[in-house]
Amino acid sequence: MIRVNGILTHVAELADRLHLANLRPQIAACQQQLGAPERIDVAVFGRFKAGKSSFLNHLAGQSVLPIGVLPLTAIVTRLRHGPVERAVVRFLDGSTKSIPLDDLGRYVGENENPRNAKQVAGADVELPALEAFAPLEFVDTPGLDSAFAHNTEAALQWLPNVGAAIVAVSADAPLSERDLSLLEELRRQTPKIALLLTKADLLTESQRIEVRDFLSRQLAEHWGNGGLPVFFYSVKPELPELKTALLARLLDPLRKNRGAAAEQILWHKLTSLISQALDYLRVALAVATQAEASRQVLHERLVEERGQFDALREELHLLAHDVAGQALEQSVQRLQPVARTLQAKVTAGLEGQLGQWRLRLPLLLEAWRTWLNDFLNRELSEVSQAQRGMFCEPLHKARERLSRALRAFQDRLAEHVQAALGVTLTQREFVLDVREPAAPPVSVSYAFDAAFTSIGWLIPMTLFRKPIERVLQRKARWEVQKNLSRLAADWQARVSAGVQELRGQAEQYALNELTTLEQMLAQGQTDQPRLREAVRELELFRAQFAPSVGLSATARATENSP
Repeated sequence: MIRVNGILTHVAELADRLHLANLRPQIAACQQQLGAPERIDVAVFGRFKAGKSSFLNHLAGQSVLPIGVLPLTAIVTRLRHGPVERAVVRFLDGSTKSIPLDDLGRYVGENENPRNAKQVAGADVELPALEAFAPLEFVDTPGLDSAFAHNTEAALQWLPNVGAAIVAVSADAPLSERDLSLLEELRRQTPKIALLLTKADLLTESQRIEVRDFLSRQLAEHWGNGGLPVFFYSVKPELPELKTALLARLLDPLRKNRGAAAEQILWHKLTSLISQALDYLRVALAVATQAEASRQVLHERLVEERGQFDALREELHLLAHDVAGQALEQSVQRLQPVARTLQAKVTAGLEGQLGQWRLRLPLLLEAWRTWLNDFLNRELSEVSQAQRGMFCEPLHKARERLSRALRAFQDRLAEHVQAALGVTLTQREFVLDVREPAAPPVSVSYAFDAAFTSIGWLIPMTLFRKPIERVLQRKARWEVQKNLSRLAADWQARVSAGVQELRGQAEQYALNELTTLEQMLAQGQTDQPRLREAVRELELFRAQFAPSVGLSATARATENSP
């Protein structure tokens, strides 16, 4: 480990000297892993409502983490064994606070700590019930693509720290592009990854086998025959064998062989870091050894790119604007069948209610409004959930188009480097983070104006009940159409904000790459010996000590068995 520490220190010094800020998260993660050689963080990742917190609560045998129908986990929360139950909250200012376990949701939950208003950095929970897993420590991360962008950001920022990773996906939902992107990013951080299919009780045994086979083929297409270990899981008591299988094939071996596993994770993180550092070092060395004319050529190309960066920024802006601008019209059109269905449903439902409401006009209007408000909140919430993919389609389309534009920019920079220095740049890895917004709220206006309502007590309902009921039916159908249009408009506004966030991410990636290459041009001839020695050392280290990535074929076969 002394040699590892020296290499890590060397890479950190290089990053500081060459101003490679994008390597700092990986360096910190390696330092953390090196400082706790036998502690393994088992981090649970996944989309909003994938069942991450429920899984960890079930594993611990008690309800510790907040769960519910809304995205609750907002803060990275660590669970580990301890002699007594206790919870400690860490704040961004460096202070800590011990809290009762029942109060955990007040600090890590989105409901009671919206947008992390309490400035919480993280929370640590110790439970005697986790003794069987010690020294493994479990990490609950905020849901990706949840209702809140900052939750996704918190999870992604934590990625370099991962030891082993469990990616939770609902068994009744196929792997999305976001899941595959997450798995790809995790493969750069750790060799220990497993796919956890939660809510397995929704499937029969034969369906589980079918789903496992399908996923195995899907994963093999991306990463070869090795794939990833796949486990089913359910918190329901009727499927205890699924928990037993997960413990026997994943968590127990990880715990028993934690020293070797921790070393493999460290090597994996370190060699990934070294590969990135080598890429930059080779450019710096080429700059230091090439003739001034070659350096000048690259300098001129980069000056041109810097001068034209506003054009790239405008291109990205137009791409984002084009995609976002079409979102409202498309969603309104595609919601028309839903509108007709809901209008028929509200007519039938209200007809039954009106037959029961024998009230004076003011009370009738209040009962109508309360019932309709409940109806629309319930039905439109279901529409938001059922049509979420349609509403968020522009986000994923924007990511594809922005990614192509960003890749073209990176390829152009690589061509400049190749032409001027003869150095081939490997493609930089980037993942544009799609952050799907929350469903917008529902509101219902009054059926009649205030003046009419104020004299309602004077209106004889025996004479006017039927006309009033017809007006209420017509107004209810109008409220359905209005609120569906509002729903589409609010989704469009939130999706547009997400598209602009994607545009900003793409722009930042492009700017970082250009700035880094400009910094490489600062290397002089006097830097040659130092750079050459650094390259030689890192290449030798990677060749001699780079571990195999992933689990052995035998281990995978065991873990993938039904």
